[in-house]
Amino acid sequence: MNCDVTLTAEEFKTIHNTLWAMQYNGMDSESGAEKIRGALAGAYAQENDMFDGKSEHYEKVAFAFGLKTQWSIYEVSNLYTHHPYVGATTILYKNHWGTEPVKATINGDTWADLYCAADACILDSGDDHHVFIESLEPAEDDPHTLILSTGS
Repeated sequence: MNCDVTLTAEEFKTIHNTLWAMQYNGMDSESGAEKIRGALAGAYAQENDMFDGKSEHYEKVAFAFGLKTQWSIYEVSNLYTHHPYVGATTILYKNHWGTEPVKATINGDTWADLYCAADACILDSGDDHHVFIESLEPAEDDPHTLILSTGS
């Protein structure tokens, strides 16, 4: 899960009691799992709704900036808010194809600014397969550089 969900008291009670019955009362795992899945149905629906909302937001930002890659850091809800990497000026992408690393300048302090720089790195690398931006981590040897990790 990439979001906070809320369980009702009844859902929590069902999960708790089912786990207890499975451990101490000999309830078979198949019927226990079915009860737990049913109690979590509301949480899964909340997660799906939040995921859909974030995906739509990411697509709108990509369209607004003409980006070709996909933002996949789902812990970020709003790309127009400030990112925590104060002082970061560069994104470095060591792509999957073994070519030389590519760098791009970060022009601002929002997540959308990081998205733009990461998009530029991926496009400049020629890697048209690994276009999902999955993480940005500060470089160990340079606090002004973020290392981009991607997926396909």
